Amino acid sequence: MTLFNDDRYNWRETYFVCFESTHRPTLPGVRQALKRHIPFLEILACQADEHENLTLLTAASYEDHAAMEIIYREGNDILDESKHLYHTWSTEATAAERVQLEKMVHCRTRFDVHHFEQTAATGVFNITKLPEIKFSAQSAAVPEHKDIFSKALALDKKPFHFDSDSYKRCRCGPSAEIPDASGMDETHGMENGECERINPEMLVKVLGILCRISRGIALDPASGIVLD
Repeated sequence: MTLFNDDRYNWRETYFVCFESTHRPTLPGVRQALKRHIPFLEILACQADEHENLTLLTAASYEDHAAMEIIYREGNDILDESKHLYHTWSTEATAAERVQLEKMVHCRTRFDVHHFEQTAATGVFNITKLPEIKFSAQSAAVPEHKDIFSKALALDKKPFHFDSDSYKRCRCGPSAEIPDASGMDETHGMENGECERINPEMLVKVLGILCRISRGIALDPASGIVLD
């Protein structure tokens, strides 16, 4: 299974890390970099191809109430999406951002970095009760992820955008003291009596590491925000 069908996690957002295929990083290289720069990160599961190139990796930071799934993708569909993203966001980008976006136009390979929030169902985030997440044989094809790109760009449903302030807001149930409405995350609101907090530190660090290793760029496809 993947985090998408794990009821202990809620999907928050997806970032793309686009890079040239010649710079595809290996699983050992990514693991070493993650452990070196994010020692509190727990790698739960991972997969590589016959050349040890990273295919799938799931990691969690329990103290940040966050987890992520990194999935390698390649092919003409990725190239078409890269071109579409460039034409979508280049007119609104700064000169420096356009330089970065131009690197993406010819990219047929990328990582989809799915960011998840731990839910109250994890037992107050007690890590000793969290079993390892295992990928099924079908995970390599990742069929459930095919529509992430279209959903992120859909106009009829506003996706969650990266906003560090929104992670600090707590959503509380009916039995708790209700904060001022201006401080609530309107994307999620109040539901099911849960009170959740998430720290974006892991996401930012992982994106930075992947960019450095692959010499690529990270992009939020829903907002056009570029990180390199």
